[in-house]
Amino acid sequence: MNRFYCLSILAAALVASASAAAALVREIPSPAPAQSGESSLVAGPDGTTYLTFSGPGARDGERALWLATLAPGADAWSAPRPIVSTPRLMENWADFASLAMGADGQLWAQWFQTREGTDAHGYDGWFSRSRDGGATWSKPAALGHEFVSLAPLSGGRMLAVWLESTRTSGAAHGHDAPAAKKPGAPSAPSMRLKSCLLAPDGSTLQDWVVDPDVCTCCQTSLAHLGGDRVVVAYRGHTPDEIRDNRIAFFNQTIWGPPRTLNDDGWKIPACPVNGPAADARSESLAIAWFTAANGTARVQTKLSRDGGVTFGPALAVDLGRPIGRLDLVKLADGSALVSWLEAAASTNAAGLYVRRIFADGALSAPQLVAPTSAVRASGFARLARREDDSVVVTWTDAVPVDPANPKSPAATRVRTALIFPAELSVAPKPAALAPEPAVRAVVRGNELAFLEICAPASTAHTR
Repeated sequence: MNRFYCLSILAAALVASASAAAALVREIPSPAPAQSGESSLVAGPDGTTYLTFSGPGARDGERALWLATLAPGADAWSAPRPIVSTPRLMENWADFASLAMGADGQLWAQWFQTREGTDAHGYDGWFSRSRDGGATWSKPAALGHEFVSLAPLSGGRMLAVWLESTRTSGAAHGHDAPAAKKPGAPSAPSMRLKSCLLAPDGSTLQDWVVDPDVCTCCQTSLAHLGGDRVVVAYRGHTPDEIRDNRIAFFNQTIWGPPRTLNDDGWKIPACPVNGPAADARSESLAIAWFTAANGTARVQTKLSRDGGVTFGPALAVDLGRPIGRLDLVKLADGSALVSWLEAAASTNAAGLYVRRIFADGALSAPQLVAPTSAVRASGFARLARREDDSVVVTWTDAVPVDPANPKSPAATRVRTALIFPAELSVAPKPAALAPEPAVRAVVRGNELAFLEICAPASTAHTR
């Protein structure tokens, strides 16, 4: 096959892909200014979509958590309003603020602030409530420590989960360079998964330790199964450094025992900062997760028709070089839409991708939503379903000073768009392709060089 013919095929594929993307994605002008980031979404029962993001504060020297809304059927956001503005707002690419709506219509916002005094490098979770749609907020109160998730229960109550250190009183990680365990050192639990039940007035009704040994800095995810039943998905940890994902179920007043979601067998002596995502519509549950077991990165999804009692097989959804940072939302017909970041290859651009997973396990073709950088400032895209089964997506557009450095400073701005999953039909099985260089997780000494783009396994690392 000559070079001209190959280029012609690639050009035709790119044109077809661009046409499909135009029908699938329609960008909505973002309400967020320059130097915004860490956005999140939640869908209200009335069809309103709520967007939170961090950005410049109300006063000099402050940063703020902002709220904007997208009315049902609308294609323009409201003007953003501040939830909190403080010089101590903690902004982190992996551990960021979010919003939930109670069954009574009350909004619950959670965010993180650095500590004052002698432990100024740590941070803790805080929350506030609004009964008027975000116009005013209650006095902030403490809530958990890291990677907080919220799920509404009946009567206006709220269920919260978070990660908490077992070694100090809420000692926090910076999530900049997770340290590997020293050779021969004991692998005692350093982080646990905790939960509490909050009354409508914000007071704590009950709390639990859900899992005494979990991965140190991966996101948690809650999905509501109906009838005050909730499932949490998170990354676990064992004494021999297996960090596979787990699930546990809350049923009205009690947490059940954790169990492994999938036996990936990912043994890694440091945190990958890549948590799972779960969503449900009644008993129809979907969970997506990232793994790099055996040195090969994958984004996988499992579906359940009985609320997590049983699951179907693990379905690979990535293009072969995933970075992870995924999210997932269930659709009205029982299918699910998964988003993730993918590294560049000869057949695809680097960027934010989505793929539809049908209830029978069939997959659509992956579609590019937007090109992105793999730097940490790009953060995690988030999804929220609207009543018409369109999906709102938000992500951070990051232009790094040094694209080769994952920790590079970047010019950032939150972007938003509508995705129309009806445009994603079942795809034919693709023809076999030549193997691409894989995305791999590499540990060098005591530091994790996570998701380094490496050559295939037959090529040795020389650095």
